[in-house]
Amino acid sequence: MLSCSVSGLFAQDGKALIKEINKKFAQVNDYKADVAMKFDLPGIKIKPMRGRVYYKRPDKFRIRAKGIFFLPKDNPMRNIQTLLAKTSSYTSLISGYETIDGKKCAVVNIIPLDPNLELVIGKFWISVKDPLIYMSEITTKENGTLRTRSYYGAYAKMGLPDKIMIQLEMKKFKIPKMLAADIKKSSTKSKGPQKNTGEIYLLLSDYKINTKLKNEVFTGK
Repeated sequence: MLSCSVSGLFAQDGKALIKEINKKFAQVNDYKADVAMKFDLPGIKIKPMRGRVYYKRPDKFRIRAKGIFFLPKDNPMRNIQTLLAKTSSYTSLISGYETIDGKKCAVVNIIPLDPNLELVIGKFWISVKDPLIYMSEITTKENGTLRTRSYYGAYAKMGLPDKIMIQLEMKKFKIPKMLAADIKKSSTKSKGPQKNTGEIYLLLSDYKINTKLKNEVFTGK
């Protein structure tokens, strides 16, 4: 009876779902993990690579890897926790329900209370039973819409995914200078229209959680 009542509460209240998500995030003060990255970006050739990802609350984030790569500034591994934690800065509402990987998910929209903020709207597909974010869409004034798809495994209880797909609007994001030349060169050779979106895939493993990472990890070379 209790589990049914809790699920019923979540189904009617986006705030309750976000509260449970924040509880999971609150268990993680920092982490490091192995990461394998794959890029599918129109006009840009980046080979798959491996590295190490580091995170520390509230928003310190870094990937160390050999080679040139880029992630959008508003990538979900860095910003979603911080965004959802500031519950007084937005209002939330459920606009519907969808099924993802067999999970019933509420589509929770968050709308900032301050119209001057960079965020326009956030949209999260949160599973009603054992809340986790399976998809998200973050729309900002400067960077357009960033979409993510998350997959969970051994670290789901802490809200940490095993795999993330990030979809971005290519025209909205600033590309590193070393890659910008490749984009221009490739675009002149390409025939026909190119995709407007690109995808970045992150496969995470061997998490080490709450090891008291030092700030130097995020600032050193």
